[in-house]
Amino acid sequence: MKEKNVSKNRIKGISAKFFAIPVLLIVILVHISIIFNIIEINDSSRYLHVLVQNSGAYQIDATSMQASNTVLSETCSNYIQMPIDTDSNANVGPLMAYVEELGSNRRSPKVAERFKKYDVSYEVLLCVEKASEYSEQLMSIQMHAIAVMVSVYPLPPAEELAVFSNIELTQEELAMSNDEKVAHARNMIVESSYAQLRYKVSENINKCNELLQQEFAKATLDSQQYVTKLRNILWAEVFVIMFVLGGAFILLYLFIFKPLRIYSKNISENKSIKSTGGVYEMNNLVYAFNCLWEYRNTIEKTLRTEAENDALTGLPNRYCLEHDMLKNDTSCESIAVLMFDVNYLKRTNDTKGHLAGDNLIRTTASCIKECFGMDHKNNCYRIGGDEFVALLYNVDEEDVKRRLNKFKLVLVREDISVSVGYACSNDVTVGGCNFKKLMEEADKKMYEQKKRIHSAKKKST
Repeated sequence: MKEKNVSKNRIKGISAKFFAIPVLLIVILVHISIIFNIIEINDSSRYLHVLVQNSGAYQIDATSMQASNTVLSETCSNYIQMPIDTDSNANVGPLMAYVEELGSNRRSPKVAERFKKYDVSYEVLLCVEKASEYSEQLMSIQMHAIAVMVSVYPLPPAEELAVFSNIELTQEELAMSNDEKVAHARNMIVESSYAQLRYKVSENINKCNELLQQEFAKATLDSQQYVTKLRNILWAEVFVIMFVLGGAFILLYLFIFKPLRIYSKNISENKSIKSTGGVYEMNNLVYAFNCLWEYRNTIEKTLRTEAENDALTGLPNRYCLEHDMLKNDTSCESIAVLMFDVNYLKRTNDTKGHLAGDNLIRTTASCIKECFGMDHKNNCYRIGGDEFVALLYNVDEEDVKRRLNKFKLVLVREDISVSVGYACSNDVTVGGCNFKKLMEEADKKMYEQKKRIHSAKKKST
């Protein structure tokens, strides 16, 4: 195969990896980022939902402290105002409600303990602790007032009410008369300090709820803004992927799809491919195809030459003669057909060997080509073992005779004997019909001459 001018090592172009790997990495990274953003958006949405739930729960819990404080105050006040019923029995109903409320989860210490576990600010926690502290002070006053009243109106024996009997009174209170004790107990829950404590509890609970609302409003706004930001980033990532994939498609079209369309057209038309540049792999494909294309043409040319030419003489063979007759050039005005036959070939093979016979055939072919060959035309053929044909275009009979005379001299020079017959015609028929008639006539004359030569040889011997 003919070596290409451009070495494979000199094939230029950017490798497809140069485009594919960055695009793949960008797409993978952007997809990972998209997944992360989606997870973040879902987490933020869940957090916002929990935030809304917690906001209400925390405010209800804080308000429950004030509700418990109100229940304790009212039940204490009811008992202090009416320690006995109309039958002069101890009014234990309010006290039982009071004791029950003391054990509820709404009690200030329990609420304050729960708030320590909540996700709230220090200011909110401080308000709850202050409210709990003030509530405990109120309860201490209430319990003491109830104990003073119980010292006047003893309670029936009951385990739930024992808490009031265990509260110690001061010496001054013990020294008071019953009327003074009742007045003292009632003064304890109506004086300004008691009212001030109730106000402080309410104030701190309200402030706590206000702070919770502000904090949750801010947290909700921040979460919504964060989700909006993530969504904007998500849209940006989608556009990045669209841009990258669109750019990748354009590059694929310019450097792969479009060249392939051009290359496939050239291949279907049995043409070599001219590289369009760009991707190294495509240039390598072009190089490989051109090498195969050139190799195939070289083999095809070689096979055609071997199929159409005689291996011994190098002249076109019978197949080539028939092919030339079929595609006869109708532009010529006349044609002459000459038939040749080598004399004494068998005797040469028998006496001198087949190498000498082959040499005789090659010499005859050289003589025929020397005398009857025409420029730019393969018009001399070997059609059999010792048979040759020559076609002369646009010649007259005088020209043929002049060539025959030269041929005779060349035969004498080479010391060989060849029989020849010819036929001329001014009627050139397309398709080889007239050729066949001319060949028959030339063949007939050639054999007539061959007989004369052999007859003359026999007489001489």
